[in-house]
Amino acid sequence: MKKVKIVISIIWFLFVSLSSPLWIGCIYMDITGHGKGYAYDMGSEADIAVFFGVVSLMLWLLAILPVTISLCKKCFRKNKSLVWLPLLVFAGMFAVGICILGWDGFIQLFGYGY
Repeated sequence: MKKVKIVISIIWFLFVSLSSPLWIGCIYMDITGHGKGYAYDMGSEADIAVFFGVVSLMLWLLAILPVTISLCKKCFRKNKSLVWLPLLVFAGMFAVGICILGWDGFIQLFGYGY
């Protein structure tokens, strides 16, 4: 049962790490008030978008932090030098997510590249 829990944690960690570029881009757009895009004037909807961005940020942190901390603890128990392994895997999967999304698509989420 313990191994099943670890495998599910790793799969969830990889999925959230891979989708993090899209999450972070959407969170940034919402928090800055550009939830419908940069060419659209949201007017009074901007407050709702900022709230939605904060909620999305909390959901993303809730999705990634517990499993990352858990995997870091498990790696630390195996070998103290492996504690950085989940963080390096996150960075690698984040880069793969950017490659899948495309650099132009990723940077457009932040309002650049038009």
